[in-house]
Amino acid sequence: MKQETLFDTAIWEEFQKEARKRRLSPVRVAAELLRERLEIWEDERLFAEMRRDARRSGYTEADAVDLVRQHRLEKKKPAEKKKPRAVS
Repeated sequence: MKQETLFDTAIWEEFQKEARKRRLSPVRVAAELLRERLEIWEDERLFAEMRRDARRSGYTEADAVDLVRQHRLEKKKPAEKKKPRAVS
């Protein structure tokens, strides 16, 4: 769709009207929406890539949960040693 076609449509007129009611620039709002959509598509692409890599690695979701728990426990142990203890 050409840019001129989009901006000549009734939907663009309605969009402009609603944006202006909210004292917003219709062009800026449209640009933000387009930017958000591009980010969502990029996130979806990365997520699909991560899923594909995870399948290839042989790890399951349960394995990932266990690895995260193990990492957190190991990270917590040194922190516990550093905590000052109350003197009784």
